[in-house]
Amino acid sequence: MEHELKYDEKNSIVVLAFKNHFLHKDVDPLFLRVKEMLEGKQIRQMLVVMSESHNVENRETREATSDQLSKLNITEVAFVGGNATNRMIARVLLKTGIIKLNGDFFKDYEEAINWLKSKR
Repeated sequence: MEHELKYDEKNSIVVLAFKNHFLHKDVDPLFLRVKEMLEGKQIRQMLVVMSESHNVENRETREATSDQLSKLNITEVAFVGGNATNRMIARVLLKTGIIKLNGDFFKDYEEAINWLKSKR
């Protein structure tokens, strides 16, 4: 897995930064690490930094990601950046309830952090 995953202690948020395309094979190892990071934590929010040039592989990848987010009780996801296609797909998944959490898109990291904190 090439992606950067860290826990932002100051803001109590899991941060995922895509460093390449997000592939189906990335889902399980990534969310195993997210589970470990959130062990014993009350706040279960995530910030995803998406590059303009990286995509989510396919529908199976999106469905597996949605399933993992649900299993880990992630309450909100803030997306920063991303290409128009990924933003549109994510908006549809959020609005139709296929991904059962609160999410939104932001132009910069601080705006996303502030939105996540406002949801607590």
